[in-house]
Amino acid sequence: MQLRAYLRVLRERWLLIVSFVLVATGAALLLTELTPNSYEATAQVLVSSNTPSSADASNANISNLSVQLQVATYARVIESPDVLKYIQADLHLGLSPSSLKGKLSASTLTGVSIIEVHASDGSASRAASIANSAANGLVSAIKKITDSVSLFVTGPADQPDSPSSPKPLLNIGLGLLLGLLVGVALAVARDILDNRIKTPEALSKDADAPLMGVIVEDPWTERHAIATRAGNRNIRAENFRQLRANLQFANVDEHPRVIAVTSSVPEEGKTTVAINLASTLAEAGFSVCLVDADLRRPTVAKVLGLVSPVGLTSVLIQQIALSDALQHAGSTLYVLASGPTPPNPSEVLASSYVRDVIRSLLDSVDYVIIDTAPLLPVADGSEVAALADGTLLVARHGITTDANVQRSVQTLRRVDAKLIGVVLNRMPIRRNSREYGYTYYRTDDNTRSLQESKVDGGRRRARRSGTAAPEATKEGNRT
Repeated sequence: MQLRAYLRVLRERWLLIVSFVLVATGAALLLTELTPNSYEATAQVLVSSNTPSSADASNANISNLSVQLQVATYARVIESPDVLKYIQADLHLGLSPSSLKGKLSASTLTGVSIIEVHASDGSASRAASIANSAANGLVSAIKKITDSVSLFVTGPADQPDSPSSPKPLLNIGLGLLLGLLVGVALAVARDILDNRIKTPEALSKDADAPLMGVIVEDPWTERHAIATRAGNRNIRAENFRQLRANLQFANVDEHPRVIAVTSSVPEEGKTTVAINLASTLAEAGFSVCLVDADLRRPTVAKVLGLVSPVGLTSVLIQQIALSDALQHAGSTLYVLASGPTPPNPSEVLASSYVRDVIRSLLDSVDYVIIDTAPLLPVADGSEVAALADGTLLVARHGITTDANVQRSVQTLRRVDAKLIGVVLNRMPIRRNSREYGYTYYRTDDNTRSLQESKVDGGRRRARRSGTAAPEATKEGNRT
């Protein structure tokens, strides 16, 4: 994972990390509160050689070096029964040898012949008394073992002012660190195991297709299905305009005019994308027909507030003429609803009649946008994608999985459908970020004029290819 990916994980899963930090810190505080105070006192014992002063310097140095090497061995005598008996006789503590032994320890200082005797106890004064008694006991015990050295208590233990344990600051610090490490590790692990699409880059990589657009999450989507009608400063509307621009210049040599919009599974926003793509193309001056080819769960007419007693299926069974089935949804936006739901949607959409209807629409409009069924649950979506010039695959942020995207791409390839790009829908808005159009930007007049000139040029190229307005077709039919 790159640094950017780690930062995204921390931003998205901060609540999990904070929870672990709070739990670990709370546990450290509880442990500190429940742990009884323990005081430690230390006495120092000097070990020196008994080499006669008349010995030459060389022998004296050898003797002192030998003592330094044996100091660690002498320190272990602190646990001997002789020392423990000495303390019991001296202090009358009433402790068993094993309990008393657990309160004692000894260490040595590097480079010097000094033994430090440590004693710990719940009482500061008793810890000092045990340390001093243990030091005297150590001197007495070693004198019984050897007469080559002399031991002296050079640093009697003082009563400690503060407990040696527990250490609240250390415990809290360790709790914070442990909670942070565990929280971050778990967050990263969950992110690695989480196969839901979170970034546009991941979607493009999984689909092996270019990213055509990122549509931000908008709480007003239900109220304003068409983003361009929600106000000029609507972020989502700018996202769809960017999608329109990307599609117009995606493939100049083989410019797609029939575009199928689909998704892997339901509830990913394909219908909303199809409606808004058609709306923004019409906003740019193109004549567009939006076809609802999702014959199982048709929603285009309902979302746009149109009637749907007749539509695509009505035209296919020659119940009504194509021109009479079209409904106005704007000055240059026309809608062909789904019509009555057939018992065999897949067979209907696989027929050559559907292709004929779509190609007939191209005689009247610049673009045909088709809302299809999801690819994975049924075969309807792939049947429609096969007859389109290109297909847009819509994925929903945090819902669509990479496995579903890959399976959808394989489904399109099996029917030789052309995947022109992917769209990441309902991307959370990030404040103070210009990435992927998360923030609204004002287009100055020069830039807008340049965009309009490109759109007009595209419209003129489309009309030079023999297109006309739907009204003209209707008039011809009436004549």
